[in-house]
Amino acid sequence: MKKWLWLCLLIPFVPVPASACPERFSDLTNEACRSTLATTLAGEDVAYDVQKFEERYLTIPIGGTDAMVSADQLYKSGSGYVRSITCYSDATATAGTIALRDNTAAGAGNILWSFDVLAVAYNTPFTVDLQTPFSVGLYLDFTTVADMKCMVRFR
Repeated sequence: MKKWLWLCLLIPFVPVPASACPERFSDLTNEACRSTLATTLAGEDVAYDVQKFEERYLTIPIGGTDAMVSADQLYKSGSGYVRSITCYSDATATAGTIALRDNTAAGAGNILWSFDVLAVAYNTPFTVDLQTPFSVGLYLDFTTVADMKCMVRFR
């Protein structure tokens, strides 16, 4: 008899299996099946039972108006993450270097990425996937003249 009593006490606390819930959680009378803003996670698509997310990166530097940069540029002060850099030229480039630095000034700090520019045309844009954190700042340092343009994706 005691076993039945314990079983009767436990039944109200047993969670409702997902198969007992109607499709797309439309039955608002069943509390266990109800999905509200308080019971979902950010990015959760309840109807299709998936978690959605997207990467978001900035491309325009601090105080800038254009994503394509052809001269030294501070992108961000403080820590962050650089996703990638895309560069190209529309004519024969002047030999030099382009470097992404973990700093807020030219010629200083750790070099996150460096590219030796040859005196050729880079008419086809090239992208380098960096996926690198930085701690002091993000600075794009050119030692070539304004014939190469680059776009940095960062956050």
